[in-house]
Amino acid sequence: MVREGVEGRSATQAPQGDEVDLFVVRVENTETRSNAEYTFARSPVRFGRNSRNDLSIASPVVSAWHGLIEFDAIEALYTDLGSTNGSILNGSDLLPHQPAVIGPGDEVAIGPFRLTFALRGPPPPPDGAGVPPEPAPPSEEAGEPGPVRPGRITVLMQQLAHGPAEEPDHDWRDVLFPGATIGRFELVREVGRGEFGIVFEAKDRQLGRLVAFKAVRPGRHSQVMYRQERLQREAEAVAQLAHPNIVSLYDAGTCKSGPYLIFELLRGETLQARMRRGRLPFPEALEVAIQVAFALDHAHAATLVHRDLKPANVFLCTGGRVKVLDFGISHVLGARDARAVGTPAYMAPEQWRDGPQDSRTDVYGAAAMLYETLSGQLPYRVTADWSGVLEPGAKPQVDALDAPPALRELLVAALAAEPDRRPADGHAWLGALLAIQRDFDNTQLVELLLDKDEELRHGRAVESGGGRARLGKRAALAGVAAALLAALALAAWLALR
Repeated sequence: MVREGVEGRSATQAPQGDEVDLFVVRVENTETRSNAEYTFARSPVRFGRNSRNDLSIASPVVSAWHGLIEFDAIEALYTDLGSTNGSILNGSDLLPHQPAVIGPGDEVAIGPFRLTFALRGPPPPPDGAGVPPEPAPPSEEAGEPGPVRPGRITVLMQQLAHGPAEEPDHDWRDVLFPGATIGRFELVREVGRGEFGIVFEAKDRQLGRLVAFKAVRPGRHSQVMYRQERLQREAEAVAQLAHPNIVSLYDAGTCKSGPYLIFELLRGETLQARMRRGRLPFPEALEVAIQVAFALDHAHAATLVHRDLKPANVFLCTGGRVKVLDFGISHVLGARDARAVGTPAYMAPEQWRDGPQDSRTDVYGAAAMLYETLSGQLPYRVTADWSGVLEPGAKPQVDALDAPPALRELLVAALAAEPDRRPADGHAWLGALLAIQRDFDNTQLVELLLDKDEELRHGRAVESGGGRARLGKRAALAGVAAALLAALALAAWLALR
């Protein structure tokens, strides 16, 4: 059965002026002779059995995170994410994690399911509309959904770089308070504050939507940092990140209190808040780690590194989506020296030593979070100025973790002091986690069939009353039939591997 799809979120911004056609995915079940059609306006589209995918196919033949479809105005790509049963494109098996070009007329087969694709242009203008007018030039207050306009962050940094050398000493309470208006944004209520500033729920009076208004306190290193072209380029690149698992940055500007950033408003809680209530069950912890890994995969492909992954920077949305916060922008505009970015409990050895940092630094931080969600403890003893990972021969203790052996081995590698021993980047980390989830799903299915068989062996029919006894007998027979069908399905599934 195919669940009704959900329109995808933007992961890549089309070049300005280009018009991306709608991408259509048609899913047919050859066994039930049913089909459904889903239309997506933004890329990428993730699909699989997990309900948190953009397109969910509720069948044991389909892996939890089975595949990824990326498209733009020029081409479309299909990638199998290392699924159990694989994907067959036009009769040929696809290699996992190897993108393949797809287009109209192509067919991807997954067990009984057939996926076909098409491009559909935007709807025509209404009758009598005539030739559409030329689009108006973008204004500073446009604030359209999606990444902040290219160049906006650089302009902001240059303005601050040429400002007064002394930091403002006025009280933020005189400027930022519920009911205050900053440009087109009306502050509604404070929702949090931290080292880098204060966050308000705010109303965008022009677009009529609620946003998160984050006022950032410039630090003593800011005047130097804002003049560094390298940081400006990195900040611009981060501002263009758009992915379902990365919080969206809508706008940026300055006011009397200093620089501010406008993000999408999220509902839910941070992973840090969730962990205060205790450890996460293995399936839940793995699911969170996988969604964080999707974000890292996207960012690392753009050669961007987070450098400060921690539970406070991972947000669990009420709908089940996981979002990574503070992807670099706040650090560029924030209070600490660029060399000191990181939180001690989750810092890799190279960060402690002020050494070169790359995607493997993020893998270490992600692994440290996963370890803590499973165990309730950090992988190494940490103080404000020292970590056990810096000791010779340091190795995390994983034997007591409630996790499969494959995950324990992966955590040992990802938490290694030597970057070369860790997964190379978010893509490799994601692939390893997906493989562990796939194996866990297979194990759960087998255990379910064994439990059903044990239940039938003990004959749990209702014995009170003749009618109820007959009802219990019919129920038992129905259970036997269901178990046989499930066993056949499992055999067919394993044969496809």
